[in-house]
Amino acid sequence: MAATVEYYDELMDSLGDPESLTVLVVAGASRDAVARALDVDLHEPVVHPWDNKHDSDYAAWALVEIDGGILGVEYTGYGDPSLDALQAMSRDGAAAAVVRSNVEAHVRFGCARDAEVLFDAHELLSVDEPEVVPTELRPLFEQGRDDDAPDEFAVALAMAEVVTGLELSYAESLLVNAAQFFRGPSMAYTSD
Repeated sequence: MAATVEYYDELMDSLGDPESLTVLVVAGASRDAVARALDVDLHEPVVHPWDNKHDSDYAAWALVEIDGGILGVEYTGYGDPSLDALQAMSRDGAAAAVVRSNVEAHVRFGCARDAEVLFDAHELLSVDEPEVVPTELRPLFEQGRDDDAPDEFAVALAMAEVVTGLELSYAESLLVNAAQFFRGPSMAYTSD
């Protein structure tokens, strides 16, 4: 099935509040490999971010196995992976894509295949030169720039499917709600 923005626009409700959300999709990598790349300690569980009444200096990741790869979710919007982490997750024929929105309304999309970053934009739809967007992603990118475009986060999720080949299902997204969260670094990504 071809990635459609409308499909992901409907699926977003099951993932959480897109105002401060990071979704990571990795095809062809193990949960342990993704956790290592993120510097997430799978031996140090933390409370669900919605249960934490105090600001913390760490991010909390849920990493669940889905058909063909790993789905990761982080709820601050400031725990998204660095470019080095994306490269590490995409080694040995794997592919990784991250979609992040934070309270500053910055929607990031970054992706890598075979340990090479293909594209990364801190503010996806603010990219001024569409030719820097990989050819396979350009139709979705252009759709997101239309005046009556759907949500930018949904556009980026559709782009993640194109890069990874993994279509997220409603059932897979609900796995995150029951998943345990683990401590990881905050502010690892810099847009410089």
